[in-house]
Amino acid sequence: MTTNNLQATLIGNIAILLWSALALFTTQAKLVPPMLLLTLTFGVASLLFLLVYFVKNELKTSWQQTPKSAMLMGGLGFYFYHFFYFYAFQHAPPVEAGLIAYLWPLFIVLMAGMTKGNSLSWTHLVGAIIAFAGTGIMLQSKGQAINLDSTSFHWTGYAAAFSCALIWSSYSVANRRFQTVPSSAVLWYCLITTLLAGVSHLSLEDPNWSFPITTWMAILGLGLGPVGVAFFCWDMGVKKGNLSLLGVLSYTAPALSTAWLGLFTDTQLTTGQIIACLLITAGALFASLMPRLNLKNKKMPLASNKTKGI
Repeated sequence: MTTNNLQATLIGNIAILLWSALALFTTQAKLVPPMLLLTLTFGVASLLFLLVYFVKNELKTSWQQTPKSAMLMGGLGFYFYHFFYFYAFQHAPPVEAGLIAYLWPLFIVLMAGMTKGNSLSWTHLVGAIIAFAGTGIMLQSKGQAINLDSTSFHWTGYAAAFSCALIWSSYSVANRRFQTVPSSAVLWYCLITTLLAGVSHLSLEDPNWSFPITTWMAILGLGLGPVGVAFFCWDMGVKKGNLSLLGVLSYTAPALSTAWLGLFTDTQLTTGQIIACLLITAGALFASLMPRLNLKNKKMPLASNKTKGI
């Protein structure tokens, strides 16, 4: 791993740490309708990036160097991921919603394994089975029968959380195609998301901005951290860092996210939820680490086709 590659990977890890607090901040802003929450948080992030790149005199060059296809992919990816994420946390218990949404590192491994020059190994499939088993245990952790007509089973929230995982993993793998695009492009992704969310809010939601100070603090925290700086760090990490290693380290996010919810909210973690968290993390780790161990045992060079492809 080169110095630049290592530096980009470390910067990408900052995003993982910030994202582990996304669920905590989102629960604190649960009074805000999802489209308005998208508008406000990405509005904060957009203002932050506009200020930074204005001072650095990079706004014009960033616009010129960012393909419109990249802007469209980034803007839509950010918009739909966070819409489903905020919706999930408003329609399902936060621990369950968070753990399902954090299946995205596993999906990154599976998708990367099916890209050109890579292969899907048996360890990927076993890891997926373990992680999905953990998801199943989690959904049953409160002894609820799965009944799609029952309000006790928050199936719309769970479906939204699962959509989060698919959207973010797809975006992360596809974003590898734009390695030459500067990470300042995140500014345009945030602006597009803010615009789409604002229009959606005015069209679909009742305007209500009367929230307590704690909610506004959560909105500001989301905009500056998990919705702001984190995306710049992740963009640099997936484009110039070691995506395989970032994928592995991302599996710490569900455990950290669950821990923050247990420590800083009134959420009571059940035994089933803890087991589910461990299984999801273990399955994802198994999917990524085992192929590396096999390569090491065979004394194959580290720069294999699999590593290069992701």
